[in-house]
Amino acid sequence: MPQMEDLEAAKQLIEMQLRDIENIRTKAPYGLEYTFWEDFTAKIIDRIYGEESSQRHGFEQAGRGGCFSVFESYSEFQRREDFIEILNCKKDYLENLIVDLERIQRGTESNPAVEEEKLIDFESNFEDITQSHAASPLDRTIAEILFQIKDPAVFKEAKLNLVKLREELYKPAPSWKKLKQSMTWLIEYGKEEFFSILPFIVLYIRKIVD
Repeated sequence: MPQMEDLEAAKQLIEMQLRDIENIRTKAPYGLEYTFWEDFTAKIIDRIYGEESSQRHGFEQAGRGGCFSVFESYSEFQRREDFIEILNCKKDYLENLIVDLERIQRGTESNPAVEEEKLIDFESNFEDITQSHAASPLDRTIAEILFQIKDPAVFKEAKLNLVKLREELYKPAPSWKKLKQSMTWLIEYGKEEFFSILPFIVLYIRKIVD
């Protein structure tokens, strides 16, 4: 739920950042212009929704699911292709935030307390989570993994480790020691599941501490 009372001003701030995307596309992949734009956009989302909100994390994660070209070993062509894809995903995410703000303005938004509970619970409504614009890409990925598990005992263990991993990543300074515990479980659980979560760990690697 937005903490900024002037929703029209909130929309205009996001629209301002959307207009800059076409210019950012022409710049060097992951260069200074992009970094400044991404950081400033994140600060705007913090101003609208509060610090460390699910919307902030959703914006940071948008487009990172299949893009690993931030590593220097990737070719310039692949880096630019992934860079454009990430920008497109961030553009879609910001546009969805505007749609959500417009719904709130019209008074047709569902109860935000219920929506937030569904995102944190991970016990039911998996399809709602995987399709929700309010859910971050990490939350949707976790919901997709849990949705596939039919064994109650395995589900309980998976939910414990995946939610623990999620909560640690969302902290301002995630602990590497705590992340390793959940990552070790995930590696042993399945290759496909591990690599579906790995991009989000890579995304936050800059703030992970020992």
